[in-house]
Amino acid sequence: MSDCGREAGRAMRGERDEHDSGRYTVSNFLSGREIYESILITLTRLSVIIFLLITCGAISASAGAGEKPRHVVVMVWDGMRPDFVSEKHTPALYQLARQGVEFEDHHPSYLSLTEGNGTVMSTGVYPERAGVLADTEYRPAIDGLTPVHTELLEVVRKGDAVTRGHYVGAPTMVELLRKAGRRTVVAGSKGVILLADRTEGEGCGPGIELFAGQTLPTNLINTITNLNGAFPEVDAEQISRDDWTTSALINPLWSNGVPDFTFLWLNEPDHAQHETGPGSAQSLAAIRKADDNLARVLQVLDERGLRDTTDVMVVSDHGFSTISAMVDLAESLERAGLNARRGFSKPPAPGEVMVVGNGASVLIYVIGHDAQVVKKVVDYLQGWKCSGVIFTKNAMPGTFTLAQVHEDSPGAPDVLVSLRWTAEKNDAGTPGMVYSDLSQYGAGQGIHASLSRFDMHNMLIAAGPDFRSGIIDHLPTGNMDIAPTVLWLLGVKPPKDLDGRVLTEALTVPGPKIKSYEPGHIESSAARPGGAWHQYLNFTEVNGVDYYDEGNGYQLRSALAAREGAEASKR
Repeated sequence: MSDCGREAGRAMRGERDEHDSGRYTVSNFLSGREIYESILITLTRLSVIIFLLITCGAISASAGAGEKPRHVVVMVWDGMRPDFVSEKHTPALYQLARQGVEFEDHHPSYLSLTEGNGTVMSTGVYPERAGVLADTEYRPAIDGLTPVHTELLEVVRKGDAVTRGHYVGAPTMVELLRKAGRRTVVAGSKGVILLADRTEGEGCGPGIELFAGQTLPTNLINTITNLNGAFPEVDAEQISRDDWTTSALINPLWSNGVPDFTFLWLNEPDHAQHETGPGSAQSLAAIRKADDNLARVLQVLDERGLRDTTDVMVVSDHGFSTISAMVDLAESLERAGLNARRGFSKPPAPGEVMVVGNGASVLIYVIGHDAQVVKKVVDYLQGWKCSGVIFTKNAMPGTFTLAQVHEDSPGAPDVLVSLRWTAEKNDAGTPGMVYSDLSQYGAGQGIHASLSRFDMHNMLIAAGPDFRSGIIDHLPTGNMDIAPTVLWLLGVKPPKDLDGRVLTEALTVPGPKIKSYEPGHIESSAARPGGAWHQYLNFTEVNGVDYYDEGNGYQLRSALAAREGAEASKR
């Protein structure tokens, strides 16, 4: 990795290093992103595996945490970056980290978006199997004219109708737990939580779902509003949506006891960071409010004498960046001679192009999958100053395939582009700037979805009877590991192998062995008039799970083109 990469890796950790002198680490040879390359130089693969086996005390086991009753609470802080975890801004979370495990190299799946990662987190499988790739997608079977928001109830219901119940392509951990007879409560101030358990009625046993002010069963909302009032507006200041949802969780959803599994999803700091950028005073205040709601949940567990039997996992769905400039890819493609639109007024003809922006990544669908049109799109992107990494459904020069990032679902786009980013800082001093496609936000506001290292590193902290105490886990981990770990702790075996892994190295109970660890780096180039296009992707594999660290791209000018340009500038 470059010096810039190492410097940014340190920046991602902020000032936490000075507080870590008294804490243990899971692997002494892994000190973070700043020694990414030195692993390959100083250690052989065999020594890595031997060390992990010793550290994890890895014993193959088919059962979970044991016979003693356990509760698991997973709490999501939407958009929380790991470098904002501190004693000052997040005292409750900071203390939880000291008591348990801080996962220092945690990752979202790409695309680094809420709906895709909410589904990955819930199912434990990659997006290509989970079926939901992005917040907004073109799903012709659901709506042939305009893109759909993948978390909306009406979209989910129609998606299940046209796929015979497989809108989400794999069982969720909530569904599996309910099928095994476990009690579950799912609550979120955002609609994404619906993707965790969209079942109506009593089909799989006892379970409750509260999502963005709506409930399943539907009549439960009356009980909640009678106790807590109406669901607040998104910008409410006195009682926020997160405050209201946390209150509803505590009473009435926990009024008859804390269930085996609780899944709580908060809207912040995502909302504040979108509006004002990561690191702003408003964003830091939103982070403190999320911490206050964590403290409320922990207090209830303490009051009921359940902390000693409850594992608490606090995770975010993705990282965050600041918009350096807004661009309109649909307009740019149209000017380049392509019939590109953001929506159709009538059923589209073969060769037309649907552009679906998701902030710092854009999904491009070619009607009829015309190979020549796809090539024109890719040629344009390889010369576009805003392109970062280009993916295509079929292999092409200067691209990676969607399958290489586990995005090749049946409804995947023909072309996917992550926009270009830098490690420069915003006005608040927070590193991570990126181009954004046309959206409701603008330059200086927050965005995500890219392969920037600042979008592709998020937060995970866990504590409880089944987690080790006072350690930092430097091994790569990801959102797809949440479901396997939760199921393992509650002793429920999934019907099929999941893509994620059980976080054995962080547990006090036996788990599956750590068998492999391998950093990876791939590149792709394509010749262009006057130069070339080049892109790269860094990742790490642990136990067969791929964790994506960062990717970016750039244009290279040939020596002749550079010389001609210099001469022209002198004339």
